[in-house]
Amino acid sequence: ATLHAYMRWPAAAALGLCAAQNAGSFLLMRYSKLEHADYSDMVAVLVAEGIKLAISTAAYAVECGGLPGMARSLRGDLVERRAEWMRLGVPALMYTAQNFLLFVGAANLDASAQQLAYQTKILFTALFARTLLGTRLGSAQWLSMLLLVLGVLCVQGAFDAAPSGGGGRSGGGRGETGRCQGEARGHCRCE
Repeated sequence: ATLHAYMRWPAAAALGLCAAQNAGSFLLMRYSKLEHADYSDMVAVLVAEGIKLAISTAAYAVECGGLPGMARSLRGDLVERRAEWMRLGVPALMYTAQNFLLFVGAANLDASAQQLAYQTKILFTALFARTLLGTRLGSAQWLSMLLLVLGVLCVQGAFDAAPSGGGGRSGGGRGETGRCQGEARGHCRCE
């Protein structure tokens, strides 16, 4: 077996795990908001960010050879690249706000609509990279953007065609206003 053939299965496994994790997180978030909505969204986001910070700090400490090496590296980096740390703070705060809005959207949108609306961030990132940074996208990348938009439009069309009566918390019981508010909140996320 060649190295190229060997590298295919880990990439496919990583892709499968990422897809399962992404879909599972949305479904779990939606379930938790519908069944156990008595918790604070902000606390949930801060706990999740704290867990990610602890894991990334531990990984960086291992990479630096321990806590003293990590402390020296961070101290030197903060002194030498203070402006870069400030610039990195803006997207980090926006990412935290996005995660909070995901919980708000989970309470107001159907899981599939929330997932597809969330994926539009890829389209907006590509458009902003093109217009603001002058980044060139290949034809396969533009085709994937087109397919993404078509998928979002198909799901949106399915919701528009669905009857507005009925119960449940996926939009029918909330009426048009609840669904539209959830979509607006869902589209206000940035990453």
